[in-house]
This record gives sequence, C-alpha cells and structure tokens, in this order.
Amino acid sequence: MSDFIRKKNILIISEGFEEKPYIDKILSFPNINKDIYNFPPSVNAKGNGRIFARYQYEIQRGFYDLILVFCDADKGSEEFLSIVHKIGENFFISKEAGFSVFIFANPVTLQIVLSHFGDVSLTKVSKKANADTVEQLTGIRNYDATQEQIDEMIGMIHFASIEDFKKRLSSTSDNFHDLPSTNFLTFLNRFENDDTSWVDDINRLKKQNK
Repeated sequence: MSDFIRKKNILIISEGFEEKPYIDKILSFPNINKDIYNFPPSVNAKGNGRIFARYQYEIQRGFYDLILVFCDADKGSEEFLSIVHKIGENFFISKEAGFSVFIFANPVTLQIVLSHFGDVSLTKVSKKANADTVEQLTGIRNYDATQEQIDEMIGMIHFASIEDFKKRLSSTSDNFHDLPSTNFLTFLNRFENDDTSWVDDINRLKKQNK
C-alpha cells in the first residue's frame, strides 16, 4: 500500500483519436518509471474544443496529483493558445503558466509519431498534406486518420527503437513558436526519472498555492 501511496497519479487528457492510443502505447513501455508514476488510461477529449471542459472536470474531481494535456499546437493557432491561456487563467497564477501542463506537437502529433520511423519535419496541419510522408515512413497509403490506419501505425511502434526515437526528437525544437517543434522528449525524460520535483514545481503554479 505504501508503494501505491508514494506514486504520483498523473492523468493525461488527449486531444483526440490519434493522441490517445499513441500516448497509452508509450506509457506501457518499460522505460516509464512505474514505481514512481501511476498513469491511468488517457482520456480522449474528442477534439480540442472539449479540452478545457474536461480539464476542469478532472481537476475538480481531485483524483490526481497532476493533469496534463497532449495536443496539437496547430502552427501556434489562436485556438491552441486560447485553450492554454484559459487553463492558465482559471487554474494557475497566470495565463502563461498554463503552458506548464501541455505536451504539444507543432504542427501536429504526427511529427512525434512518425519520428519512431525516421527523420521527419512536418510543416502542414492537414492529413492530406502529410499523407505522402506517412506512406514513405510507414507504408500506410492515403492516410486520413481512420481508426484502422491509426491502429496499424501504433502497432508498428516498438520499445526496441525508443532510443533512436529519442535521438530524433532531441534534434527537434521544443519552442512551440518553431515549426516543427515538440516538448514531448522533456516529458518522456521526466516519466523515466526518479525525480518527481517537476510535478511539485507545476503544482506551485496553481492558484490555490499563491
């Protein structure tokens, strides 16, 4: 029981049908420090327009030490920034502090997923625009994020290639203003580590801790 109590319970709210199975697959790998962290299955918000409401619902339940959001930055769109700032304004000490709970991919999550298969530098948001790159790296033709295509792609991702994946991400900017960019590696390194101080650092930014 004591082992369970000392774990950090972390929920990840995923933007949609691509993000959820991907993050659940990654969190199942043995490099994730399961002695320190407990990750329940991620929540599928089914669209970025529903992220704030789900975040509000989960934080009010009070079940978790931390709630994170995994979503597209959509080339730094106003919609993405409005979600970040709304979470920051409502639950943290500033609208900018909302960024602390976001795992982002700019322009889209495929930038992260395809990095398991080779070097990739996406600059377009639309699935049609990225379909050729998907086919080149995975063999999946006419990618349109159908459930079958998503399942096929996620099924190709294996722990054996995780170090190659991390090397590729290490050369990708973690500044969301850049295209492409992602801070996924920062969070993956945190999930692998014994040091949970980053969780406390984020929670100090919450309004109730002012």
